[in-house]
Amino acid sequence: MKILIGMTRSDTMASGSFKHIVQIGEGFRRAGCEVAYVIGKNGPVCDFLSARGFRVYSLPSLERDLSPLKDAVSLAGLLKILLQFNPDICSWHTAKIGALGRIASAMLFRRSFYVPHGIPFFESRHNSGHKKYRLLEKILSYLPSKIVGVCQFDTDQYLNLGLSEAKAITIHNGMPAVLTSRLERGGRPRDKVVFLTAARFENQKDYPTLAEAVRRVAQICPNRFELHIYGDGPQEQQTRELFSGIDAPVIFKGFIEDMTVALKSADVFVLSSHWEGLPRSIIEAMSCRLPVIATDVGGVKELIVHGHSGYLVAHANAEAIVEAMVEYVENEALWRAHSESSYAKFNAEFTVEKMLDKYLQAYLPEASRAPAITKTIRDA
Repeated sequence: MKILIGMTRSDTMASGSFKHIVQIGEGFRRAGCEVAYVIGKNGPVCDFLSARGFRVYSLPSLERDLSPLKDAVSLAGLLKILLQFNPDICSWHTAKIGALGRIASAMLFRRSFYVPHGIPFFESRHNSGHKKYRLLEKILSYLPSKIVGVCQFDTDQYLNLGLSEAKAITIHNGMPAVLTSRLERGGRPRDKVVFLTAARFENQKDYPTLAEAVRRVAQICPNRFELHIYGDGPQEQQTRELFSGIDAPVIFKGFIEDMTVALKSADVFVLSSHWEGLPRSIIEAMSCRLPVIATDVGGVKELIVHGHSGYLVAHANAEAIVEAMVEYVENEALWRAHSESSYAKFNAEFTVEKMLDKYLQAYLPEASRAPAITKTIRDA
């Protein structure tokens, strides 16, 4: 069985969608499938996948933004790749290649799945292309491809757009369990609580609100916390400027390939966003027994039990973030209780084994290999 996996961008390995396509690619390969990737342009993502023994095709003309001429060239390139690799199933991830890939798959009569990783037509002033993508997704909903929402919120948005229920699937993201965490090693022996955020520096993430919240917490709890920021992206300099002058340690850590290394030394995960699908960064934090403070957008509420495993805060509400951060700084018993609840929810619903079992059942229902894929993942 041949599976072709596509993703739009090759310039960053920090995105949740990239980590996702690596997980499912390795999972299907261990289950005996031949897996290849097609990626926009030729960046570090391509090198990473090639180094792990995957066949990788690049689309030099593929741009994230809508561009009729370049999109036509990319579509022609996709058709050529489909004919060359001859996949049985195509799995398209992220908006642009998701649109072109579904068209190419339909033209060549290939089974096709599209995983949006967030709604490309989410209406926000920070998402400048939402009107174009709403029209495009409305048209593409008539193609035979199935839509895999990584959360129920995403699936519902496509159903509201007019997608047939027969073509809608929800498969929550999943992450491997982490063997040890700070909580298991005795908790918070140091004086300062370490808050950690990991998100690409771009319009989707609401760093201005987080910066304002951190500024206020520094006044309420002086010298009692740090904020560690992981990530990369085009707005890094602007983001650094937002946090300048705050009277608290705010440390930019850059990109790290294995985020669990950082999470295992942190106390609380924070994510401030304008919109989301189902953030893998939150699931990764849950796997490390971290309580989470996150903006209540998209599928985030499917991950966090407010007041039990973390705090859901209203969009662009700095004061709500302040209140949650102060709670964790001042109340260690609450932090411990929320940490355990966060991990319990992860273990019950969001492990990588559960996710990959569902992908195999959706993509290859006739194979009935779910137990085999679970075993290979656990043994890897």
